[in-house]
Amino acid sequence: MTPVMQSIEYLQRHHSRPGISWVWRILYVLYSLEVGGFLLILPWLAMWDNNYLTYQYPSLRSIVANSFLKGAVLGLGILNILIGIHEIVKFLKSYKRQVSG
Repeated sequence: MTPVMQSIEYLQRHHSRPGISWVWRILYVLYSLEVGGFLLILPWLAMWDNNYLTYQYPSLRSIVANSFLKGAVLGLGILNILIGIHEIVKFLKSYKRQVSG
């Protein structure tokens, strides 16, 4: 085990506060879902094609309008939403474990 992993494990074992951990986990889930939803919708809005960068640098317009780039951004949005859902499931499993055990 590396020294960094040992330090992280020590901090988790000795300095964990369940209330604060719960709040951070909820904030992380909300952040993941919000960013995912934003990235899911953003490439298909008019502001994606008409923004400051495309006015300032017209050569970027063809790159920004590329469907592959829009699909990649959409994929990142889906990934963020899946991360948020995974964290919700993980949180619910740990909650059930604490309640039953």
